[in-house]
Amino acid sequence: MTRQKKETPRLIDKYGTWNEVYRKTSPAELPWNAGNPDPELVRLIESQVIPVGRAIDVGTGPGHDAIFLAQKGFKVLALDIASSAIELAKLNAKKAGFEVAIDYRVESVLELSSPAGTATFVNDRVCFEVLDKEDREDYVRKISEVLIPGGHLFLRTFSEKEPPGPGPHRFTREEIESVFSKKFEFLDFRDGVLAGPRQAKIYVALLRKK
Repeated sequence: MTRQKKETPRLIDKYGTWNEVYRKTSPAELPWNAGNPDPELVRLIESQVIPVGRAIDVGTGPGHDAIFLAQKGFKVLALDIASSAIELAKLNAKKAGFEVAIDYRVESVLELSSPAGTATFVNDRVCFEVLDKEDREDYVRKISEVLIPGGHLFLRTFSEKEPPGPGPHRFTREEIESVFSKKFEFLDFRDGVLAGPRQAKIYVALLRKK
């Protein structure tokens, strides 16, 4: 859900590239597509815990979260590895009247080109969970680099409470804490359900850069 120029094997899904997934699956059937902004993100932003600033939506997919952030006044960069996902996101933004307000890039979060210290908020709705184990440290380093000191990461990822089966890795709380704790402190960590067709069991975590 984050790059196109050179889709390396580590960023190819078991069922084919992300571009193929988006081209062969209707938006309504995409397991991660809520059809609207993620309810967890809406609650967080409307609580005013996160100041309005510069946001990056990694693995933007259909783009509903990016649109919501733009509507709330954030300057938004939306990334996805699949050009077909970016096309869908732009279409949804155009329908909402916010296409020009969002900077779209076909780019991997692992090769994030934004300058260090330029984002105040990173939104990750089930992007981290699809990375290979060896890429997780790189992800944390990249996100930490791009965030300002005290910047926030909002993470939603499959939990081990989701039954085994195809799809992304199911994380334990201990796994998530061990990967992120060197660079981030946890402000919130709880169970949740992923809005969308699958209704998967997830962890919802709000982190702040140390």
